Amino acid sequence: MASQETVKTHSDSLIELLGAQCSDLEQLLALARQETLAAQEGAFLKVWDIVSERATIGKRLETYHRQISELRGSLEAAGHSVAQYDITNRVVELANSTLMQDQKTRALLTASRTEASEGLKALNRGQAGNNAYLRENRKGLSYSRNF
Repeated sequence: MASQETVKTHSDSLIELLGAQCSDLEQLLALARQETLAAQEGAFLKVWDIVSERATIGKRLETYHRQISELRGSLEAAGHSVAQYDITNRVVELANSTLMQDQKTRALLTASRTEASEGLKALNRGQAGNNAYLRENRKGLSYSRNF
């Protein structure tokens, strides 16, 4: 009878972990969408804050994955099927959606970096021209006293 209680406890724990995992994956996707919007707006400090939040969720997801694997192993070792707890399709869907959103954000951030780089190059060219002008002793005005 203790085995049945253990299976019930493991099953309940597995269900809770799977639910928490999906919830965090949905939150991760929502943050990825917010990150894309922030990148479109050029709000790079907001992007940084979102990346920090996503890292925290990522650490939790790693923990869930490890715990889920352990619980599935325990249930399978006890001869019970865990197929009824398989929500892999939803997990894969959420992960793929998040990856696609990240690709959009990456493209936006790359374009912003390129634009900033070009702006800096133009600024450097302007500064070099300005410095050359200021170094020139004869400013285009010359006259001779020998009239």
